[in-house]
Amino acid sequence: MTMERGETKPLFGLRISSLTALNITQFLGALNDNIFKLLIGYFLIDIHGIASTQKILAGAGGVFVIPFLLFLSSAGTLADRFSKSRIIVFTKALEVFIVAFAIWTFTLNSTIASFIVLFFMATQSAIFGPSKYGIIPEIVEQENISKANGLLTSFTFLACIIGTFFASFLTQITGRNFILTSIFCLGISVLGLASSFLIRKTPSAGSEKKFTPWFFWDVYQTIRKVSAEPSLVAAIFASAFFLFLGAFFQLNMIPYAIHALGLSDIEGGYLFLVTALGIGIGSVVAGYISGKQVELGLVPIGALGVIFNCFFIDAVGDNLYFVIPIVFFMGFFGGIYVVPLDSFIQFSSPNILRGQVVAAANFLSFVGVFLASLLLFFLSEVLDVPPNTGFSILGGITLVVIALFSYQFYDYLARFVAMTISRLRFSMEIFGSDGAADHPVVYLSEYKAWNDSLLFMGSQRRRMRIFVDAEQEAVRPWLKFLYRLLRIVFIPEVESIHRNAKCAKKITKWLSKGFSICILIEPERFDVESARLAEFFRTFITDVDYSLIPVTIHKGEKEKHARFFARASRIFRTPAEVTFHSPILSERIESNAQID
Repeated sequence: MTMERGETKPLFGLRISSLTALNITQFLGALNDNIFKLLIGYFLIDIHGIASTQKILAGAGGVFVIPFLLFLSSAGTLADRFSKSRIIVFTKALEVFIVAFAIWTFTLNSTIASFIVLFFMATQSAIFGPSKYGIIPEIVEQENISKANGLLTSFTFLACIIGTFFASFLTQITGRNFILTSIFCLGISVLGLASSFLIRKTPSAGSEKKFTPWFFWDVYQTIRKVSAEPSLVAAIFASAFFLFLGAFFQLNMIPYAIHALGLSDIEGGYLFLVTALGIGIGSVVAGYISGKQVELGLVPIGALGVIFNCFFIDAVGDNLYFVIPIVFFMGFFGGIYVVPLDSFIQFSSPNILRGQVVAAANFLSFVGVFLASLLLFFLSEVLDVPPNTGFSILGGITLVVIALFSYQFYDYLARFVAMTISRLRFSMEIFGSDGAADHPVVYLSEYKAWNDSLLFMGSQRRRMRIFVDAEQEAVRPWLKFLYRLLRIVFIPEVESIHRNAKCAKKITKWLSKGFSICILIEPERFDVESARLAEFFRTFITDVDYSLIPVTIHKGEKEKHARFFARASRIFRTPAEVTFHSPILSERIESNAQID
């Protein structure tokens, strides 16, 4: 079974799906972008000297980002008004002409001409971006959006790896002959144009939004339209921050390699290979962990990994053998960080606004790139901060920013931590629905032990609020801390929930925000209380979309005499069965709640 929708097209006798064609197209485009950015950096270092490396790279980074700031909003409008597949073909044709123009500009030995090439390359990338990401929900099934994003992200950074290698390698073996290297890039552009024709033609989304030069206002209006879902807004800004991180790292790495490690500019460029490899692997791992859902709980974990490695790279100083694994893990945790964010933005955006939302996210991302260029210039030219200290400053900035984002993503993080603990603690089997419904669910279950809440977290992928009888409130400090982490709600007595106005208001609010609700009931009262609650929900909670589902939890005993290798995990993990029964109530209405 494949992830793709629609027909496949032939290429050299093989049937190529639209997702594969899109992946090949964006891979070749990213490959050319990465080769050209480094080629022009090396070219300008030849003109101005190695002492000007940080100034040159900061300037080149600023020039490259300007088209994204100018044209991304209009590119999003373009993607919503016209066929995204046709836009992709147009941008690939434009890329061929730009690379041909670049070959001529290298003969001029001109800084201005080099910056013009960078500007044009960034322009076609800015137009390509919203259509590239916006077309994914149109060519793959909904449950495979995370996997498709992970696949595209991993191949994007594979293109970074290969592009970085070819930029450094071809510059080295051609004796810094940039014209010859550019001819190689022209061939890549032609192949990218050919593969773009294999993407299935998609219809326009039907938007009637007009183009406007007031792109800042466009971005503001798009953010305002989706502001009813705070997690989506936070994801947009958190995704933008990733490009700030990546841009600063890329711009600062070559100066760091020259000054701290004693490498040449080309040898420093090879370190990008290690980082990009880490990002690619981290992206695949994030997609695998997320499965059919979007796992925003990975975002703070990935950010912490990036922060620690920023401080480590400053601490190890000039030791290349320590630097190599550090830059790899910096990339790995970066991939863990960004894939859930990009998937969530696409998954939660309204269809008619998806292109504009992706464009707004991309616009803010390249504001981050521009700020990274300014930060590098300020640290190197104004404060005279050495490149290795720049990484520690980057880690400090990331720590502050992620602390703010983690507040918004707290429920996702708490659910992910609880799920991880439950999977380590229990050998779990799930029967019936796995809780991954496309709408919130109210679960009713018997309360037998404190770890029942963990089993619920481990058996479904949606944010949850758990209601428990106050008599079960923990007295052990570590258990109190866990209950606070999971934000468990204690009520005077479970049987009074159907006439508790405060609880009813909270339940309605959380259901409308996309949370599922779990009500744990003492076994001796379960049958009576389930009937009362069903009547309560049927009568009073009718303005949100949800189902009421009974759940049975059965926990067995640990295996004490298992074979050491074959069944070692059963010695330490308790077998558990979670059974989701048929809904006893299903309230399906038009709702504004966003899908998690």
